[in-house]
Amino acid sequence: MSILQVDNLKKYFPIEGGLLFKKIIGHVKAVDGVSFSINKGETLGLVGESGSGKSTVGLMTLRLLNMTDGDILFNGKPISSFDKEEMKQFRLRAQMVFQNPFASLNPRMIIRDTIGRVLKIHGLVKNDDEMDEHILKTLEEVGLKREHLGRYPHEFSGGQRQRIAVARALVSNPEFIVLDEPTSALDVSVQAQILNLFKTLQENRGLAYLFISHNLAVIRHISDRVAVMYLGKLMEYASKDSIFNSPKHPYTQALLRSIPKPFIAGEDIEDKVIKGDIPSPVNPPSGCGFHTRCSMAKDICKREVPEWREIETKHWVACHFA
Repeated sequence: MSILQVDNLKKYFPIEGGLLFKKIIGHVKAVDGVSFSINKGETLGLVGESGSGKSTVGLMTLRLLNMTDGDILFNGKPISSFDKEEMKQFRLRAQMVFQNPFASLNPRMIIRDTIGRVLKIHGLVKNDDEMDEHILKTLEEVGLKREHLGRYPHEFSGGQRQRIAVARALVSNPEFIVLDEPTSALDVSVQAQILNLFKTLQENRGLAYLFISHNLAVIRHISDRVAVMYLGKLMEYASKDSIFNSPKHPYTQALLRSIPKPFIAGEDIEDKVIKGDIPSPVNPPSGCGFHTRCSMAKDICKREVPEWREIETKHWVACHFA
């Protein structure tokens, strides 16, 4: 059963111009018709280059950013129609862990207050003793101790700060968490620890994740299904094994070729790099957005937007020639 259903999601940011009288002269099409679903206890990896719209999608799934068009259903109900009380319950059940633990924690609050604030705002505890017990249980779940309660964020390492951020997200007992590049600011050895923590928490709590990253190795390790995003659109959407073992879209194939590997003498490294820069979302290319960088592009790719096709069981791709 899907805990989150995203249908034809769009986010256009207006561009204003004019010296005296401001008027809208265009739009940045950050997200342009994205659809996917996430089942309970599942991890969907959302991958793509910087500027592809991944984080914007994540923010909209939690209604931290309003959508321009489309639908987002949480447990079958559209989040855009939630009233104040429904929104309060949604905030308990859906949380987010941000990319940078150095910026996402208040430097002036001790860890007890950072995590306890969630419990107080939502009235989840009756008194301070109950709050401390709840916080300590959550801290221990992410690998921290009682002695950490009274410390400030600057007294912790990057990996410990991210564990604190995870504890803050967990303390309200959510069902769904958006993880926006949660390991990219950490050392490689610490990344592995945090990824294993996410998997353990998912097994113990039955959590569903939207895991946003540009790191394909991380996506392969953590995800059950993968959605590949480029210039505000989804290019390919399938199981992890299908994406990594049998990619269909030229963009996905190019991304996988670009994964760094040990240098081999005589091998042409340039052939593995996606040539050119990602086009501007203000004025995206006609037809398939990837045709300006695609080695397989034909005239039809410049004229027509490819429709989604199911190549095999639950393997969807948007390409004329896949």
